[in-house]
Amino acid sequence: MTHKKRKEYAMRASVLAIGAALAVGQSALAQSGENGGLDTIVVTAQFKEQNVQDAPIAITAVSGELLRARGQNTVEEISAQAPNVTLTRAGSFAGPALIGFIRGVGQTDFNPALEPGVGLYVDDVYYSTLTGSILDLLDLDRVEVLRGPQGTLAGKNSIGGAVKMFSVRPSDEPDGYIEAGVGSYDAVNLRAASNFTLVEDRLFARVSGVFRSRDGHVTTLDYGCTHPGSGFDSQVSGADCITGHEGGIKYGAARLAFRWLPADNVEINLAGDWTDDESEPVANTLLATGPTVAPSLIFPSAGGPPLFWENVAIPGQDVLQTGCMFIAYGANSCDPLSPNDPYVNYEDYKDPVSGYVADRRQYVESKGASLNIDWNMAENLNVKSITAYREYDSAFASAQDGSPFPLALLFQRTLHDQFSQEVRVNGRFGDFADITFGGFYFRANTDFDARVNLDYVGFDFIHGPDPVDTRNMAVFANAIFTLTDRLELAGGLRYSDDKKVYTYRRHNPDGSVIDPCLGPPGTPGNPPNCLISSLDGVTSTFKDDRIDYRVALSYHWTDDVMTYVQYSTGYKGGGVNPRPFYNVQAVSFDPEELKTIEVGAKTQLFDNRLRLNGALFYNDYTGVTATFGDCSAQFGPIFGVPCLLNSNAGDAKVKGAELELDFVPVEGFQIDGSFSVLDFEYKTVNPATGIPLSAITQYTPELSWSIGAQYAYEAGFGVITPRLDISYQDDMFTDPTNTPGSKIDAYTLLNGRITWEDPDHDWALAFEVRNLTDKLYYGAKGEGITGGSGFDNGAPGLPRTWLVSVRRNF
Repeated sequence: MTHKKRKEYAMRASVLAIGAALAVGQSALAQSGENGGLDTIVVTAQFKEQNVQDAPIAITAVSGELLRARGQNTVEEISAQAPNVTLTRAGSFAGPALIGFIRGVGQTDFNPALEPGVGLYVDDVYYSTLTGSILDLLDLDRVEVLRGPQGTLAGKNSIGGAVKMFSVRPSDEPDGYIEAGVGSYDAVNLRAASNFTLVEDRLFARVSGVFRSRDGHVTTLDYGCTHPGSGFDSQVSGADCITGHEGGIKYGAARLAFRWLPADNVEINLAGDWTDDESEPVANTLLATGPTVAPSLIFPSAGGPPLFWENVAIPGQDVLQTGCMFIAYGANSCDPLSPNDPYVNYEDYKDPVSGYVADRRQYVESKGASLNIDWNMAENLNVKSITAYREYDSAFASAQDGSPFPLALLFQRTLHDQFSQEVRVNGRFGDFADITFGGFYFRANTDFDARVNLDYVGFDFIHGPDPVDTRNMAVFANAIFTLTDRLELAGGLRYSDDKKVYTYRRHNPDGSVIDPCLGPPGTPGNPPNCLISSLDGVTSTFKDDRIDYRVALSYHWTDDVMTYVQYSTGYKGGGVNPRPFYNVQAVSFDPEELKTIEVGAKTQLFDNRLRLNGALFYNDYTGVTATFGDCSAQFGPIFGVPCLLNSNAGDAKVKGAELELDFVPVEGFQIDGSFSVLDFEYKTVNPATGIPLSAITQYTPELSWSIGAQYAYEAGFGVITPRLDISYQDDMFTDPTNTPGSKIDAYTLLNGRITWEDPDHDWALAFEVRNLTDKLYYGAKGEGITGGSGFDNGAPGLPRTWLVSVRRNF
């Protein structure tokens, strides 16, 4: 199907979906309120508490109760019901990192030298890296997904939008619970939380915790065991040939919070959290094979002939078709003994040539503390202070080719700590204006190091530890003016100052200094890794300052119908290329900038039973950054491959439409849905990048929709609530050049859940099935054939799974 025909199909589907949504009756938060209607949703997107229907911003708000009804446990699961939002676990390249895109803006690279394009916040504390951002939805009150640039309200790197999570605060409410569940792949889920009153009416505490484990759904097999006589020695005993699994999870997290009311006008919240994640490496499979930059060979058994990777021409020898024999599923496999299983690979995490064995694990240990002081100095004057410190230690094995060949075998570690301080002064001037002034300071120190074994280019070296120092300072102001009873004007300014200092460290695997080359690449006698010898000790600095602004005009036609128009800007910080393979690739790049015009409508109709919100937007997107695997156009054929260059690719215009609905046709029956369509079009592209003008940005489907429904049936023995959720995601690409190997095909997922709750609401029993149709789909893909790595790989999502859980409230 051509690009034009796909767009025509998407628009026809858009019209049909809108019509169906209107016929059925917005998203996320359809909870029954008084008289069987919808609850009021309170958000704080504009630094003040207000009804979401009064905020001139596109927001998807999800309550903790609805998260539980959907069976959603982690932050990436939220995107299924949020229009034009993609949140997904990274593939084997990036390990325990969250890839986030909103309205075509985001980031795929976890390296701390680069900035995310979607801001992630927990209780107003900024999480500054993709690593450590796959968060459990532990004891949340609500989630707010803000779409569009939040340059004035949230600051840098919220250029695409922001995901804000707010925890349940301690109180004297008796809302403790314990929940336990078991399910597919030996899954075990445990959750608990409770309030404690330490001093009546003054001091409260809340403790919450979670433990989750599940075996991996991708099985790693020993190739010598499954293919006797292949020349590979079997490293396992037994008939199943299994060496391990990938994609499994095992983590625990705990949170302790205190809420102190020392006076009637002061509230102090102190919280600390800890997470220990010892999950398996990311699920990964080999999908396609191709040529490598340098000849890649191994000796699979003592005394045996060398085995070369596919399509590498060795002088005096025939081209050997070998790489495709490690593909376990699909048309690209040339193995007659293939198990034909999409959840299998033959990775052994070893390099038989160098003897290097990667530690087959993935972990994130993080902890942090925050202090939130809220002081009402006068009737119309409030001061809020948010102080936070966070740190994590994360490492993961990355064996991207999924085969016994060590084409790309790495073990990467990140040590990160950050401190942030924000102060806001909020003043209300009668019924005319709410004005906020504030300042923000952020400082992060990160050390990144890795054992980098890249057989496809003949490199094997120690990367780092590279120290990365990041600083951001900002001052901001926001005002909301009530011009008439129905007309409001909101505006904001933010000045930001950024600095990032990155230092390169490179050594041989034994820690010795890398000697310089004797000649150009390929010169006989060149020392190992010599092309990167002069990088050691080099420091690059990025500095920038800018002003972002926003203006929004909203009009309440009635108490239940509001329309708005807003113009806003935002940016994502620039930086330097963290992974140069040659000296000439150690270059900097500029920030991304976004200017957005948005018009929207928010309605609450039929006696508060239907909430229907929509938005249309146009983005002027400049300095779009992307990571490239082939840089021959920039640096010539000698220095163009290998390459992992982060660079400004061009400018684009982005148009889109979004619709959300919540509907309670009768008491107990709830319907929620979302729909989005997006048109990304490059206006200009740097020819050196190799990106065609027809390409679309990464992890951005043109069309997506979701619909969910549940009905609470009251019986004499309790309340039975069945729920069904369907979500659709159109084709999307993970590579900026939109190569076929980076395409994630469209898919539809169906999840079901049924819950019983006793008449006293003390006990609840739930049974859920996710991916009911057992659909094979991919959350991430890596495209490396065009860059000479010799393989394309993918991270398959979970097949059909089930879970049974029981909950005790007290």
